[in-house]
Amino acid sequence: MQNNDPIERFFRSGLKLPHLRILVSLAELGQVTRVAAAFHVTQPAISKQIGEIEEALGVQVVNRVGNALELTGIGQVIVGCGREVLRHIELARRDVSALASGTGGHVRVGAVVTIPEPLVTNSVQLFMRRAPSASLSFAEATLDRLIKMLDDGDLDIALGRNRIATTQKTLRQEVVHREPFVFVVGAHHPLGDLGRQVTWDDLGAARWITPMHGSPAYATLVETLAANDIAVGSGAVESSALALNIALIRSGDFVSILPMSIAKPHAMRGSMRVLPLPPLEPLGEIVAYWRDDSSSPAAKLFSACLREVAGELMNEPGATVRLE
Repeated sequence: MQNNDPIERFFRSGLKLPHLRILVSLAELGQVTRVAAAFHVTQPAISKQIGEIEEALGVQVVNRVGNALELTGIGQVIVGCGREVLRHIELARRDVSALASGTGGHVRVGAVVTIPEPLVTNSVQLFMRRAPSASLSFAEATLDRLIKMLDDGDLDIALGRNRIATTQKTLRQEVVHREPFVFVVGAHHPLGDLGRQVTWDDLGAARWITPMHGSPAYATLVETLAANDIAVGSGAVESSALALNIALIRSGDFVSILPMSIAKPHAMRGSMRVLPLPPLEPLGEIVAYWRDDSSSPAAKLFSACLREVAGELMNEPGATVRLE
């Protein structure tokens, strides 16, 4: 039986990808002339496509306002869904391209323990999906150890928390993600009361869990504390073991620092408090390191997956977290 509903007929058989691309571009660029330039066609060609969409739907998707076009409510709905459709098509294109290229080999990845778990896990999963014939090994270590492994040719890519000064012309580094590095205490700590105001002065007598002495993270923490007349005193614990640090923080005796992505779930469950103090900005970056004289196709593909996942994490709802 023939369907006489123009809207249903449009979405069943009349909607084409060029329609979505044109409307999404129009939402971003605002003028037909700019959309035409972006698609390397004439302005009448774009206007004709928009007219075809409106004729098929039987409703307006744009309003003419002088030289500009504004999306109607219906147009905005189509654009919102269209962006998602086009994003999934682009992801499919990347997957098919990677599979068709037959990327194989082995990639060796290392990271410090404070790299957010979703960044590593999602990157590995995406890589293995796009290169099922490839293999991957992963190691956790301190940044100085990871850099040495890169130098020795035992790693292809490393992930750390600091940009490093180096004289090596072949070592490259790139910031791939940013997030706050925050001060935390356990819920049973004297500073763990959510209703209590906290200042730097409250940390003067604190017992600390710090990164390992000599690491860039330790230096950043100590410098920040010193700028506020605070010293790491006796009774401190130096540790790069994330599980141990979390257990000690939750015990209620220590103040420490954690990436927000790690601290947030514990704070939401009520076992930790993120203190309302400025985050450690120099530690907010996640940096990828590699040697450009030994980059294999598998390593290049993993780097691309890493950037893609990092971009998705930055854009997902709740990525920006307000400190108390």
